[in-house]
Amino acid sequence: MRNNEERFGARPSAETPAPQMANPMDFVTPKEFVELPSKGKMYPQGHPLHNQETIEIRYMTAKDEDILTSRSLLKKGLAIERLIDNLIVDRNIRAEDLLIGDRNAILIAARASAYGHIYQTRINCPACGEGTKLNFNLLKPTIRHGGEWGEEFDIQQKDNGNYVVTLPLSKLLMEVKMLTGRDEVGMIKAAQKKSKRENEIEETLTGQMRFFIVSVNGYTDRKTIDYVIDNVTAKETRILRGAYKELSPDLRVYRDFECKSCSHEQEMEVPFNADFFWPDR
Repeated sequence: MRNNEERFGARPSAETPAPQMANPMDFVTPKEFVELPSKGKMYPQGHPLHNQETIEIRYMTAKDEDILTSRSLLKKGLAIERLIDNLIVDRNIRAEDLLIGDRNAILIAARASAYGHIYQTRINCPACGEGTKLNFNLLKPTIRHGGEWGEEFDIQQKDNGNYVVTLPLSKLLMEVKMLTGRDEVGMIKAAQKKSKRENEIEETLTGQMRFFIVSVNGYTDRKTIDYVIDNVTAKETRILRGAYKELSPDLRVYRDFECKSCSHEQEMEVPFNADFFWPDR
């Protein structure tokens, strides 16, 4: 009979210490720094991200996945909000206070580190409705740092970080702010209330304007702002929205799409919602 000690190696002597297993309680979730599209320039003095170009977040865990599958949070539209709060390392920074473009940057980084940088989801052709799978590369986003505008806009920046856009025909002075997570949640809730009422017109464009317009000619009351939004010409509201887009820092992921069924071509964008993490759910 062969000697098992010879087959598998010599038996350790009493003097040889057994290797110590690492204590699982010493494990720390990895972290990473995410570049902010705003570069921190649009946060007021005193905000933790004022003039900070990056934010530190930790990698997603199974507990974070629980948040994204919570029916109560999904129903209230708060799953993404709670996820971002959990991922941010600095407890003084709240998801609701982040600019929307910076929130998008965090979501992309979290998704890429958790499940890889290729995001595959099923989309329907806008023209014929035919479904197909499409891959998006999360490492190639389109970034707009904001705070800049072309000569076609008459814009002045205020000391509080807001901007005043002068409309060319009415000469109205429209003070606008950059939308935050709190505003995004507010817009979702407002849209949900509208959808429950019969014969209500969906306010896709004016709804957003009601959140980013702070004052008109110095008037800050809601009644005045709503009146101007409902009565100013479509040409000028288009100019205002164009100016706001130029000013806003943002990060999006696009790719070209061509329908194999009807040959329709269009640039498609990744939507940042709970399905962004669970596309096949």
